[in-house]
Amino acid sequence: MRVFLPLLFVVGLNAFTFAEDSKEDKKDLPPLDKEVFTVALWKRSLEDVKGPDKPIDEETAAIIKRMKDRGIDYKPDEEGFVWLSSAKNGLRAKPESFTLLEHPVGEVVIRGKDSKPVDVTISLYNRGDDGEIGSKEYVTRMKMWNDLLVGRLGSKRETINENGAVPIKGWLWTVGDSAVYLEGSENRAEKRPEFIRLRFASISAAKDKGGVGRRESFANNVTTDDKGFTFIHGVPMVDQGEKGYCVVATVERVARYYGANIDQHEMAQIADTGENGTNGDAMEKAFQRITGKIHLRTIKLIEFDMRQLDKDVVSYNRAVRAHNKSSDDEVKEYPIDPDDYYINPLHFWHYADKDIFRTMKAGQNGYEHFNSKIKEYVDQGIPLCWTLYLGMFPEKGLPQTYGGHMRLIIGYNEKTHEIYYTDSWGEGHECKTMRADEAYCMTMALYSMMPSQ
Repeated sequence: MRVFLPLLFVVGLNAFTFAEDSKEDKKDLPPLDKEVFTVALWKRSLEDVKGPDKPIDEETAAIIKRMKDRGIDYKPDEEGFVWLSSAKNGLRAKPESFTLLEHPVGEVVIRGKDSKPVDVTISLYNRGDDGEIGSKEYVTRMKMWNDLLVGRLGSKRETINENGAVPIKGWLWTVGDSAVYLEGSENRAEKRPEFIRLRFASISAAKDKGGVGRRESFANNVTTDDKGFTFIHGVPMVDQGEKGYCVVATVERVARYYGANIDQHEMAQIADTGENGTNGDAMEKAFQRITGKIHLRTIKLIEFDMRQLDKDVVSYNRAVRAHNKSSDDEVKEYPIDPDDYYINPLHFWHYADKDIFRTMKAGQNGYEHFNSKIKEYVDQGIPLCWTLYLGMFPEKGLPQTYGGHMRLIIGYNEKTHEIYYTDSWGEGHECKTMRADEAYCMTMALYSMMPSQ
C-alpha cells in the first residue's frame, strides 16, 4: 500500500514573488473627474488621455537593469496611466492613482477602438484588491457613490437589476453619448460583497459592436510572421496586477477576444476567487461555470494526473541509468518509488535533471498530441488556456517566478519547435517564445474555449 509523503514544497496558484517598491509618503492624488465627466471623453485620443511618459532617473534605471539581469520584471511605481499592451489599444492605472468626486478610487481601465476610448471602468471596491467587507459596509458605499453621482449627474436615472453572469444591481445615467453605470454585486450564497464599479460607455460605439462572434470567423485572425510562427492576432490584454487572478484574467481575455463583455472581478465571483487567487481544486468547476455563463464551451484537451506522474518517474529513472552508462557526468535517480509512496509532483520536478527530463518527455506520445492540439486550435483562431507549473525552466521578466499559473498559447512554429504564449501581466507580456518540449514538460492542463456556434 502506498503512503503519502509530507509536502516538501508548498506552492499554489497564488505563489507570487514580487519586487518590493519603496514605501514613500503618498502624494496628493490627481482627480479623474475632468477626464470622464466631459462631452469630449470619446473624442480624445488614447495618447492624449495617457499623456507623455515621465523620464526615469538614473537610480531607478539602474534598479530596473539589476532586476532584469536577475530575470525579474521590475516596474517602479508609475503615476497615472500606462499602456495595457504594446498595441496601445487600452490604458490602465493601478489602484489609488486617482480620485473621483474627491474620493480615492481603485484600478482604472480604459479600452479603446481606432485609438479612441470606448469604455472606462473604475473599481470602487473589489474583493481581490481590497479584501472582504460586510454587507452593511457594501450598502453604505453603494449609497455614498449613488449620492455623489446624483449630485454630479442629476437624479434622473434607471435602476439596474440584472441576473447575467453574476447578479448586478445599481443605477444607470444617460448623459449625451455616455452611459454611466454604477454597479455592485454580492455573492448571494455567501452573502458576501464582491465588487462595486463605475463604468462609462460610449453609446454610439456600443451600437456598432456585435455580440459573441461565430466560431468560423476567428480563423481570419490567424497570420504568419517573418520568423515562421503561425499565430492568433488581436487577443486583448488584461493586467491582473498583483492579484493571483491568472485564471480569471485569462478567461476574460478569451471572452473579450470573442466579443463578450465581462471582467475578471465578475469571473472571480463565479470562480470563488478572492485576494489569494484561484482555489486550484475548484479551477475546472469554475472554468465550466464561467464559460457556461458567457456562452463559451470548454474542452479539456490535456490533463496531467497522478498516473502520468508515476510513469514519468519510472521513465525518468530509466533515462538517468542510460545517461550514466554513456557519460562521466553521473546523475542521481529519483529516490522515491511510486509503488511505495504517493509522490508530490513539485518535489519530483524540482529534483529531476532538466535536460534528461526534457528529452524523456519529448519522446512521449503525449508530446506529439500536445503539438497537434496547439496547431489544430491555433489554425482555427482559438487561443488555448494553458495551466502549468512555473520554475521548472528559467523564464526572464516574470513577476511570478514559481508555482501554478495559467497563460494563453497563441502560436506555434513547426520548424523551430517553439510556441508563442502570452501572460496577463500587461505591456511586455503580449507575445513570448518558448521551446515546445519545455512547454510540454511544464503542462498541467490545456483547455480550449470557444463560442457555442
